[in-house]
Amino acid sequence: QMCIRDRFTEGAAAINNKPFRAIEAVGKNLFAWFGKGDADDICVHVHFGMAGNWAVFDAADEPEATATTRLRLAGHGVVSHLSAMTVAHGTRDGLYAEKRHKLGEDPLRDDADPERLWAKVAASKKSIGALVMDQSCFTGPGNIYRAEILFKAGVHPDRPGNSLSRGEFDAVWRHTVDLLKRGYKT
Repeated sequence: QMCIRDRFTEGAAAINNKPFRAIEAVGKNLFAWFGKGDADDICVHVHFGMAGNWAVFDAADEPEATATTRLRLAGHGVVSHLSAMTVAHGTRDGLYAEKRHKLGEDPLRDDADPERLWAKVAASKKSIGALVMDQSCFTGPGNIYRAEILFKAGVHPDRPGNSLSRGEFDAVWRHTVDLLKRGYKT
């Protein structure tokens, strides 16, 4: 593993020679795990922004790194180049816990808690359109999904969250789950 162009140098050194063990998606955030599955694991937090990419190549077909490549990983005959807006590293109890705590409910995850989300929406004076885009509430949807979700739910985007009935919220959540699952599959 190595950093490219002195970007993510400290993080690359922290994961060097540690096996890539797992990856977890939470909305638009990825948490990659390096280590043996113990307290010494390193978490690499990735947020792609609008144009990020984590490409994997056969080692023989590896292209040149670009100016935006933040990390190059190599092993077992494959090479990957990571280009992302955010690339940070830390521990499970530090970086991961802090970032995960700030994220809301991901409609693509089995552990999403719509009750916790309903409590946030019902207490908020922010518009439901803004809340759907707020990653500390609905984790994952962007502007296009926001428009489609609220259109299908029949809820105007300017309505304050605390003005929605439970039935309206349930429709928003149901369409969020359905549309993001459809997007993921297709």
